[in-house]
Amino acid sequence: MSDKNEVTQTENGPVRRGKRAALKSHCKRFWWLHLIIFLCVTAGVICITIFIGVKNIAQAKINDADLTIESVNILNSEPNQFLMQINSTITTDGTVKADIDPFVGNLTLADVPDAKPFVQLNFPATTANKWQAVNISQTVQITDMDAFVQFNRAFFQNETLRVIIHGKTKVQPAALSKKYDVDFYKVATFKGLNKLNVTTLTDMKVKVGTGEDGIPNFNATATITNPSYYTIDIGNATFNNYPNNQLLGNLTINNLILKPGQNVVPVSALLDQTVIITAATKKPYCETGKITIDLLGTSVKQGNDQIPWLMQALGSANQTVELDLADTFKAAGLDLKPTCT
Repeated sequence: MSDKNEVTQTENGPVRRGKRAALKSHCKRFWWLHLIIFLCVTAGVICITIFIGVKNIAQAKINDADLTIESVNILNSEPNQFLMQINSTITTDGTVKADIDPFVGNLTLADVPDAKPFVQLNFPATTANKWQAVNISQTVQITDMDAFVQFNRAFFQNETLRVIIHGKTKVQPAALSKKYDVDFYKVATFKGLNKLNVTTLTDMKVKVGTGEDGIPNFNATATITNPSYYTIDIGNATFNNYPNNQLLGNLTINNLILKPGQNVVPVSALLDQTVIITAATKKPYCETGKITIDLLGTSVKQGNDQIPWLMQALGSANQTVELDLADTFKAAGLDLKPTCT
């Protein structure tokens, strides 16, 4: 036997279990809590998908939609208002069914720094169908005359121009009760009047001298080509006439409604015909037998009312008309031929 004492230590207390067994026991006791958490997370994901994903899809479909403007009518022109009629279509891929609320669209010149809206239009409620007509007929109050004049000048002078159509609306997808905020933003490119430079005069009747007592001494038929899809109720328009930068007189077109394509209208003028006769003896007119007349708008009236936004457009740049000197002299009963002196 050994003289050494053997000591044994015994600990009384809980026996440690494995982590897996503890987790299994926890799940058995609190399965209902985990189920609630899972359902809440799932519901949250679904809500995010619906409220954010659907909105993004709706915005993408609005962005991809094509707006085609087919015709625009500017009628009943008054100093501070007019009737605007627009016929247009919207086309989509038709994959998303939805209703789009009516909204106010602001029209602004594109490519012009800090341009302000020149017109506000009330767009009707539409759908996201593959094809839909969108027609507007609205009396427009001119709230920003400077912006509207800026547009009219650009429209008169340019061959083409671009206009931004922007507004905020709501979209309600089919089978959903919620409406989603979206931006309607389109840029429309269309033809301007290009200063109405494709204009010709025929059937001229000329009285030599100057007009007396306001009685025209020049009458003709003008063919004015409007390259745009705009119809514009201009009214009575008066233009100063300048051959070779010298005032010849003024020409008037009454009751002018400018339609797309060719417009055949009577014109009358009070002219100093001696200016033409003198110019016909100078180069290059005596060599070509033709002279270019610059027309600059000075007055546009509807009844007794001046229409400033139309007058400032027609007066913003020269419209040119080529005059055949031999035809002019013949219309005046003169047996003259352009001769250089």
